[in-house]
Amino acid sequence: MDSIASDSTAHTNKRWGLPLILPCLLYALAQLLSSHIIADGRVLVVYDLELAAISAVLVLFGYRAIPGLILLIVCSVLFRPLADTRELLVYLAAALISYAIYAKSTGWRSPSSFGFITLTTQRIIWLCLCNALLYTGFREVIFLVTRTHLYPGMVFEHVFNAQTLVRIQGVMNGCVTGIPLFYTVLRVICSPKYAAMCLKSIAAQFSENVGYTRFLAWAASLLILMVCLNMPLKNNVFFTFYSLILIFPLMLWSAVRIGYIFTVPFWTVMLIVLGKNNENYIALNDDYMLHQVLVSTAIFVFTLTIVIMGVLSRFNKLRIDQLLDMGLTDPMTNMPNLRALKADIKASPHSTVCLIQVPEMELFSRRYGLHFRARYQKKLADFLRNQLKGEEKIYYHAGYGLLLKLNEPSWGRLSLLYKSANTFRYSHNNQQLGFRSGLGYCRATQFCNDVYSLTGKLGIVSGLSLVNGKPENLEAQSSRILESTIVGRTDIRTVLQKTLDNDAFVLMAQPIVSTRGEERYHEILLRMLDEEGRFIPPDRFLPVATEAGLAPDIDFWVIRNTLKTMQQHPDRCFSINLAPVTVCRASFVHDVQLLLTQFGVDPHRIIFEITEADALSDTEQSQNTVRALKSLGCRVAIDDFGTGFSSHARLRDVSADILKIDGSFIREITESEVSHYIVESFCHVAKMKNMQVVAEYVENENIQRCLERMNVDWLQGYHIGKPVPLLSLA
Repeated sequence: MDSIASDSTAHTNKRWGLPLILPCLLYALAQLLSSHIIADGRVLVVYDLELAAISAVLVLFGYRAIPGLILLIVCSVLFRPLADTRELLVYLAAALISYAIYAKSTGWRSPSSFGFITLTTQRIIWLCLCNALLYTGFREVIFLVTRTHLYPGMVFEHVFNAQTLVRIQGVMNGCVTGIPLFYTVLRVICSPKYAAMCLKSIAAQFSENVGYTRFLAWAASLLILMVCLNMPLKNNVFFTFYSLILIFPLMLWSAVRIGYIFTVPFWTVMLIVLGKNNENYIALNDDYMLHQVLVSTAIFVFTLTIVIMGVLSRFNKLRIDQLLDMGLTDPMTNMPNLRALKADIKASPHSTVCLIQVPEMELFSRRYGLHFRARYQKKLADFLRNQLKGEEKIYYHAGYGLLLKLNEPSWGRLSLLYKSANTFRYSHNNQQLGFRSGLGYCRATQFCNDVYSLTGKLGIVSGLSLVNGKPENLEAQSSRILESTIVGRTDIRTVLQKTLDNDAFVLMAQPIVSTRGEERYHEILLRMLDEEGRFIPPDRFLPVATEAGLAPDIDFWVIRNTLKTMQQHPDRCFSINLAPVTVCRASFVHDVQLLLTQFGVDPHRIIFEITEADALSDTEQSQNTVRALKSLGCRVAIDDFGTGFSSHARLRDVSADILKIDGSFIREITESEVSHYIVESFCHVAKMKNMQVVAEYVENENIQRCLERMNVDWLQGYHIGKPVPLLSLA
């Protein structure tokens, strides 16, 4: 309790004690640093910091500075001449009025640090221009009312003259530069950490924009010009206020390149030095007041330029940093993105990158929207972040997962992360949702410049992890085999699109022979060549075509080219296989009708083979397609019959012309009694439905004789006839 009470007392003393003491000390310092000269027996203000000191105290402490300012008045009454006290009262009146207007216009932001563009305009107007004009106005009014010479500086007989102009600009220069300087000094006294923050900001901008060579050249040039201005030599142009003009571009460069925080205090110190040595570069002659007005005006204008350019430079840098930060952050989750990951693994190339993939998130995102995915990823990231160490980070991944950068993780840590991701539960609509996740990982060394390739490869092994139930390493043998398979599929996809675009598929025809002496017909088989001219098996490229959504286009290509051939051979009969997605297209039958009309082909000579899963499907569209094809005059065959569940029961609900028994039963019909009876039962059911039966994969004479004894209507296989190019048929 004693320690808590002591801390509270110290905070109270700091909150009220410093505003009580600092105004007196700061005002005395301002008087010491201000510059006044005697010209023609009159006091001329060159650079006045007293008003700036009072305004800085008000900006930082606000109403808490009033007791300190009262104490300052008391001390001035007791220990200073009456003229100084009246001068102080004028300063206080101007400062209090201008601060009151400033505080009302800026609200709670009024004590903010200097250098922010949002407050710069208001500070220049109210704390500098208004301050100086109020001070000058009050001072001249008091002089005109009293008409006395109680203070040495109050010697002007007219308000609008050169001396008044110099005084106003000297006070405004003091406010523009002195208030930020005194504010910084007060902030450092109240909180020494503020000094470290300022130095850190200066160092950051210095290291980014300047460099030591340029800074040394700038400092040397500035030092030479300052020496010229402060040496009492008038026989050379560089020892006059001409050198002051050369200083301006150097300080402007500093404001833009080094920054506001460094430049404005440095410029203030320079003005103090120049004010103390005013007579060294402005000769006391007949043109003295004209030169003084020109110098005072030039300094004021350029002071405003330095301040504004410094603030704009800082503002631009902050905005650029914000834009860069936006470029490294996902807008939906506010998490670092792939660009941030790329930058981080370049900085630490030996780190390990993990991908936690949640494939089910795609389904739930379709139902609840992308915000569901974003909220889930944020919650999962928060859940996993407790297990990270040091500079390890979590990154947003657009592919329904998260990326993690870890520093040399052990297998135990990876297993724990995998387990945590899979045990995490997400609350949504009063439901606790849990999703299975896969975790793939690898060292980032070889992917420092290609983080996008890295995430793609990690997506492969995260899928393998989901199957195997453990974290998977991209560099493991099983992962490489899977990656090779996927690479092969992407190569096939590329060849597939190119072949389709160039009409480069090859159509083969395999005979289907009747056991009853009827005219044979042929099944159209699709073949594709790779870039080296080798055939790619259909079981490799047809699944890829289905995944890519190309199956309907390929089916229509086959139909069109088959009908084109039949146009030249109208007595031929062909069967064409259809992909499941083609059967489910509502416009399919209409498109077929247009092609039949275009090529003048008898619909009865076309047989469309539909797999059992589609022909016996309960989906309304597939059943409609079968009925529409039959009403069009085409025949329909059920392909690969027997591979589905409940084939017999479902067969009674479909109306087809031909039943093709899957080759897996035909191959073993002479060796397996079970296969023999299954095929025999299929034949009985087909006869009851008035359907003809086709047996595939008839590979030898024994199988042929067995099928003939079963009264199978049609035979197909290499023993019956091998596929030949469609165009080679006579």
